Formats: sequence, structure tokens, C-alpha cells
Amino acid sequence: MNRTAATVVLLLLGAAVVKVCLTGQYLRYVKEGLWPFLLASGLLVLVLAATNRHRHPKVAWLLPLPVLALLLVAPQPLGSYAAGNAGTALSRSDEYPALPDGDPVKVTVLDYASRAVFDEGRSLGVRRVVLTGFTATGPDGASLLVRMILTCCAADGRPVKVVLDGQVPSAPDTWIEVTGTFRPGSVVDAVNGERIPFLKVENVVPVAAPERPYE
Repeated sequence: MNRTAATVVLLLLGAAVVKVCLTGQYLRYVKEGLWPFLLASGLLVLVLAATNRHRHPKVAWLLPLPVLALLLVAPQPLGSYAAGNAGTALSRSDEYPALPDGDPVKVTVLDYASRAVFDEGRSLGVRRVVLTGFTATGPDGASLLVRMILTCCAADGRPVKVVLDGQVPSAPDTWIEVTGTFRPGSVVDAVNGERIPFLKVENVVPVAAPERPYE
């Protein structure tokens, strides 16, 4: 690869990284807190392109591939397929404080599932809660509400699953806002043997996919 071609490739790569940072598309790939580092890396690639003085090996022609993926394909966030191939991920807390005031009260899928499994629903009581996530199919055809959580990036994304006890959209990957109450009991996730709690559904409203798809 000659100098001119290498410069063009680096410019495209840096511009693609900066573009996903400025448009918010980066949230499909990495955690929100990594934005400054991702933007800095994109700017650094642009600087390297501007100061490029060397010839590059033929393998450098592979660099346009991620550029084309970012600019043309725009992969979607992890959804029901990823959730069906990974076990539900829960985290136990040392304590579960009372839910905030409000009726219903908005909680994350992870917070609800953790309270339902590890606190046996005591901190949920009969409170009405609102959860937002996408639909998927679980054990024995159960309807699930799922939200993916990230440690770093989409490559390590893990699902948090809740069984919806009630009428919900059947199509997978439908984003919904669910209002409901805690229902005792759980099912076993066949992937990793963890417990998946129930939510007694009161109301379901289809919603647009959020700008930040991961919890």
C-alpha cells in the first residue's frame, strides 16, 4: 500500500470513528463512559493520516472493512438472538432499599430482576413498576422482557431476563414499556441455570428503541 492510499484509508477510519461518536451510534457498540476515549482514538487516527510518511504492508487494505461496516451496514444493537444464546446475568446487592416514590415507579430490568430473585420480592411488595426492554422467547415458549448489560462493549453483552405473565407482543425484538407488579416464582434459564423471575403484566405499550439500548 503506497502512502496516498494509506492516508485515504486512515482518513476514512478516523472519520468513521468520529462520526459514530458525534451521532450517538457508538452506544450500539460500547458503554457510554467510553465516549471520550473513542473520540480521542478517532482524532488520533486523523492526525496519523495527516502526518503519514511511510509505506504500509498489503494487510493494511483490511482497514477499510470496519469503515464500510460503520458507514454502510450500521449493525443493530444486541437483541433476542444474543439473549437466547446467553444466560441471564444477575448481580446480588448487600441491601435493597425501598423503591423511590411514585406510582408506578420506573426501575431497570436488572434492578427488578435482582430484587425479585435475591430479595424474594420483599423490597418490591405490591408496588407497580415500569420496565423497558425488548421481547424474546424463553423456556417453554415463555414471553420474556430482556435488557442487555455491558461490562465494556457489545462483545461482552449479557442479557437480564424477566418472564412476562400476561398478554404481550409475540414478535421478538419488539421494544415495549411494561407496567406490572411482582409475582412470586421463577423459571430456570436453560443456558446457565440461573433463575428468571416473573412480572405480572398490567399494561404494555410498544415504544421506539431507546437511544441507549444497554443498561
